[in-house]
Amino acid sequence: MSHWLRQYGGYLLIAAGWMLFSVIIPSAAGPADAIPRDRITAPALGAAANVSAAPLLISSPRTASLSVAPAQPPQPPYPVPEIATAVPLPTDEAPVAPVLPPAGRIIIPRIGLDTRIIDVGVLPNGEMETAAYAAGRLNLSADAGEMGNVVIAGHNDVLGEVFRRLPELQTGDDVMLYRGDMPFRYRVEGRTIVREQGATEAQRRENARWMDPTDEAVTTLISCYPYRVDTHRYIVRARLLD
Repeated sequence: MSHWLRQYGGYLLIAAGWMLFSVIIPSAAGPADAIPRDRITAPALGAAANVSAAPLLISSPRTASLSVAPAQPPQPPYPVPEIATAVPLPTDEAPVAPVLPPAGRIIIPRIGLDTRIIDVGVLPNGEMETAAYAAGRLNLSADAGEMGNVVIAGHNDVLGEVFRRLPELQTGDDVMLYRGDMPFRYRVEGRTIVREQGATEAQRRENARWMDPTDEAVTTLISCYPYRVDTHRYIVRARLLD
């Protein structure tokens, strides 16, 4: 027995180590074993949609130079002069609803996330920007509480990794978006995973349809996936509650 162990023990250790590595480290070929049970299909393409003009999903920091939207520096507390205002006359018109600021905060209780939101745009290569140390709302998309698709993306393994735990979300979980002190509650309906690295241009355009405008009040959360591999994008869709 001892002779057999001396002769073949090394091979057994190598095989055991390889099995452990394959279990712990996600495969770069794709997270087929992690497809959510509540996976949702891509939205239908509208007849009037301009596919070539739509932005692409966020880029991976593993395959390209990292382009991020800079964090906004805090503004100094400038003194505000007092301005005399006229006393409004009585009127029978309905009061005007206050104008809300853009979405500035996202809270997801399931994953312990509470971070700010900043507006981001589209890079020269056509990909959506990704915010540093914050979640980024695509400035071409709807805002919280509005009819349409609120597109929000965040890093999962660099620069704050605010969406590190996004894959832990489940159907029925709450996503809270704030515009000032006004909260808007969204409820997760489903999740999906799409390949970006090595995908054709046509497939990437298909993936980007998750950022298209919608006729319903929803939010779409996007991050790279798997952790520290980033060959795919993890997408969560949630619907605004009345």
